Amino acid sequence: MKSRVALVKGDDRRDNICRAMQLIREDLASKIDGQAVIVKPNCLKSAVPLSCTHADALRGILDFLSQSSPESVVVAESCRGSEHFQSFKELGYILLSEEYDASLVDLEEEDDWYEICLLNKDFQEVTVRISRSVMDCKCRISAAVAKTHDTVVMTASWKNMMGAIALPDKVKMHGVNSHPERVLASEIVILPQNLLRLAKLVPPHIGVIDGFIGMEGSGPVSGEEHYLGIAIASTDFVAADAICARVMGFEPMDIGYLYYAHESGLGTAKLDDIEIVGDTIENTAGKFVPHPNYPVQCTWRELAASARKTQ
Repeated sequence: MKSRVALVKGDDRRDNICRAMQLIREDLASKIDGQAVIVKPNCLKSAVPLSCTHADALRGILDFLSQSSPESVVVAESCRGSEHFQSFKELGYILLSEEYDASLVDLEEEDDWYEICLLNKDFQEVTVRISRSVMDCKCRISAAVAKTHDTVVMTASWKNMMGAIALPDKVKMHGVNSHPERVLASEIVILPQNLLRLAKLVPPHIGVIDGFIGMEGSGPVSGEEHYLGIAIASTDFVAADAICARVMGFEPMDIGYLYYAHESGLGTAKLDDIEIVGDTIENTAGKFVPHPNYPVQCTWRELAASARKTQ
């Protein structure tokens, strides 16, 4: 059976998100009803709002949840900065707990963590801490932004789950212990492998992508605005990201981590195996300017093969 992905286009970000979820209400009900729901936005750098999930995208999700039957709803993400809820305040999330029956949680203030194993650049296992509340949750909704990326071409609902990792440990997803150690040719190989490991432990049960205004060029932080006016939703987060990639002008199976996910059965990345409900790719597509690293990113197959030979 084909994976279903809702794709809508409109001039209201909040309404787009809610309409996309409504189009696949039957798919979502079994994930949401009676469950404690965590909505996981992206607060990568709140000083650059374009790099983060917009408050109105969260409102669209919460509008839909208010018409459903969850046991509870929490908006949870790691807040950067010394002040309590600093990222949430800068992005306007604080009002959400007043407008909806939803609470806010800063994952960095948790004191209970799981340890999971990732790979370093030498393909050795290293441990990182991951939020126990996110790990144990039965309904995780990834509220992501459509952006280009400096390592894996593009990022959407799947990679957003990196936010469940303790902030000091997140860089280990790239195979190193600090950002100055990052080497593009190495992390192009390691990051997709660690994304697979992460997705097997804390996959989004529902992927929601805000493409109202995406980021192109030097994403995921320093890029430029690209208006699309779309929203995407699916219970298959790989398929959601694949459709997002295609709308952004990339071929999903040419992106390493989406290719690996499809081949491993984690989700669907081949467009022929996806049923789109709502609008069409032809009516919504926009050609994103890729990251300047894109020519090297496209060599992931060769880099991965070379890395395997040296192991």
